[in-house]
Amino acid sequence: MNDLVFVDTSFDKNKTKEYTLSIQVSLDGFSFSILNSHLKCIALNQFIPFKTNSDNNPINSFIEIVRNNELLNLDFKDVSLVWISDKALLIPSEFFSEDFAYESFQLSHHLDKSDCLQWNEITELKAWIVFSFPNNINEFIQSHFKNSILYHHCFPFYKEALNQKIAENHPQVFLNIQNNFFHVIIPDRNGKHFINTFSYSASSDLAYYILNIFKQQKLNNERSKLIIDGLVQEDSQVILLLKKYLGQVEVKLLPSEFRINKSIPHQEYNQFINLLNLSRCE
Repeated sequence: MNDLVFVDTSFDKNKTKEYTLSIQVSLDGFSFSILNSHLKCIALNQFIPFKTNSDNNPINSFIEIVRNNELLNLDFKDVSLVWISDKALLIPSEFFSEDFAYESFQLSHHLDKSDCLQWNEITELKAWIVFSFPNNINEFIQSHFKNSILYHHCFPFYKEALNQKIAENHPQVFLNIQNNFFHVIIPDRNGKHFINTFSYSASSDLAYYILNIFKQQKLNNERSKLIIDGLVQEDSQVILLLKKYLGQVEVKLLPSEFRINKSIPHQEYNQFINLLNLSRCE
């Protein structure tokens, strides 16, 4: 349990059947949280990077770490896994089918033989998010955890953005930043939402794409608020750069009901927002 960011005093290993386990994983590493029945985060694991040597690929690293982690071998009430990836697309519900999902996905992304397709329905969008996922991890999760459910990390991100009040004249812009890519959604009162994913290599690239989105969508740089979460801090270079050009830039913090260890700076939890928000979306 040395990798835990904190453990609440109420945490009891003998009561995990009353708790919800959420795991956030990518090909870079993973973290997890444990919430009680009142949505209080009672345990949070720091990000664990995967080994990258040739003898231990990311998938095997994940399986090995889970098998050797005391907490992840206990029984939980619910288990959800959030997969972080830029390989995803949205399909309107009226067109969705398994065959159409496979056909559409492969028009946009390469589907490796070692991957399978998964999908989540986002009722607020009247659409399904389709994404690829390593089949080895899928098989392991299904066998290791009972009644586990797999989500793309855009699922809680989109749902949280769409559940906010939509401004009529100056819509808000929501960004989720990950390593080398980011997702963006601009909710629209008439259901014509702007949604896209962009790759970037430097803070200047990221800032350029964001400012270009404001320009192309004809948003007011002073009136439309930019709300950012994910792998970002208030003093990040990209945030300081954006504040030179945009009047309202907010780095999103965790919802107030997620009571966390106050001895740790609140902004340190930004990378876990989608992980913890998942329980609000299910």
